[in-house]
Amino acid sequence: MFLDEIFESSPQCILILEDETITRANAASEEFFGIIPDELIGRTPADLSPVMQPGEESSVVRMGRLLGQMERGPIKFGWIHTAAGGIERKTEVILTPIRVGERNRIMANITDITPLIDAQHKVTSQYRLLQMTNTVIHAMHTKEKIEDALVVAADELHALFEDTLIAIYTTRPDTSEAHLAVSRGNLPGHSTSRVHIRLPTTKEPYTTVYKRGDPIFCEIRDDQVSGIVGIEEFTDLSVPTAIGIIPLISDEMVHGSINLILQGREGFDTDEQSLLISIGREIGGAIRSGMMRDELKTANDLAHLFLDILVHDVNNAHMIIGGGLELLNDSDDEEREHYTGIIRSALDTAAEIHRNVMMIRSIQEGGEESQRPVLLDPVIQRAMLPGVNIHVEPSGAVVYADELLSGIFFNLFSNAVKYGGPNSLIEVSVHEGEDEVVITIEDNGPGISDEEKEQLFTRNLRIGSKKKGLGIGLYICMTLAERYGGSIRVTDRVAGKKEEGSAFILTLRRAREDPLT
Repeated sequence: MFLDEIFESSPQCILILEDETITRANAASEEFFGIIPDELIGRTPADLSPVMQPGEESSVVRMGRLLGQMERGPIKFGWIHTAAGGIERKTEVILTPIRVGERNRIMANITDITPLIDAQHKVTSQYRLLQMTNTVIHAMHTKEKIEDALVVAADELHALFEDTLIAIYTTRPDTSEAHLAVSRGNLPGHSTSRVHIRLPTTKEPYTTVYKRGDPIFCEIRDDQVSGIVGIEEFTDLSVPTAIGIIPLISDEMVHGSINLILQGREGFDTDEQSLLISIGREIGGAIRSGMMRDELKTANDLAHLFLDILVHDVNNAHMIIGGGLELLNDSDDEEREHYTGIIRSALDTAAEIHRNVMMIRSIQEGGEESQRPVLLDPVIQRAMLPGVNIHVEPSGAVVYADELLSGIFFNLFSNAVKYGGPNSLIEVSVHEGEDEVVITIEDNGPGISDEEKEQLFTRNLRIGSKKKGLGIGLYICMTLAERYGGSIRVTDRVAGKKEEGSAFILTLRRAREDPLT
């Protein structure tokens, strides 16, 4: 009687088995299985379990195998039971042989360990999230280039979330698009899932992220996904797919977003959401700090550039003009013409300095938003120097640029004349590729040594020196080319024969729209 009271009052689910059949169940069994004890009698543990246990072994086969091990005494093992409401629960089961009267029985003590396992998984998940966050934060503060830090963030997110497509986008000031910086991963069954290069920041639902700075966490079947670029590719709505779009934000300024599409889950839990938002803020802060460093560096470089121009070139031109004026006082007519030529040349140099300074100022004040489709032929024509033999075939090419583009050709033509003299021959050829236009400017001047080629486009201020130098003209060419998303380089006009002239190769982005007039 006493043992019966203990059996019935135990908070732990207890079953008495004869072979594999339940002969008795306590009150706690009803609470766990949702079945009254009398109705449990005659069933087997396999009847109260899913068809298959973990490891792809059927419940019937596994239970038979475990009961066969009872000869060695009590055994303990993990088991999946179908509990009240049809919910599968993880349990720990202890089978103990007992003697009831003259008959051998087995007592099954069943403990629901689902909360414990869920808690362990939660702790493990939080630890992984914290580790990832720490790695990302460290990268944000140690990588010199933000692009390298974004790669670390994408790699960490990809390692954390399986079956996930990850894309990190960044924005540019005064534009209505976000541009892809890095992507990782793919989705099962979507081996060709396309990561889109641009996202519209002024259309819903992206305005929620890019304009208001709020994250989006939703499921593919929610109304919020309407308008998400590429979502129509995921047509199997029977598979749960979570979506997260987290702003990269700093001081209420959004610099981009982390975009995640995670298949096989209905959403991100609160801890994941919180840490993803924190990561977005860390990345946003790093981007903002990087922008401030770049702005400060640009301002310092510009100040030093103007100071260098003032100290080296303006003073040099003024000294030449002043010396020429003094010599004019004591010269005859023939000498006067010579000194007048020197003064005129110095004035031309001063004018070139002024023109280049104003162009640098315009470059700093302008931005990508000012670029538009520009017809190339008139730009080259405007830059041609009077009296200089420049041959160019009309191409009809259209490139992305602005009104400063002619400065590239003016400086290249001027340098060719400066080195080769007034009888210089300059040949311009244009080749259109799929996405770019390549312009080659060849001259028959004295050429450029390999050593000088390596530093040709740096800020090498030697205008008016004995070596003549290429001054800031080629520095401006490089700055403009990069501003337009292109490049510029120099090589020998005839391979291996630098003394036969140089070839400057300018690459610009091809525009397919009609040029603005």
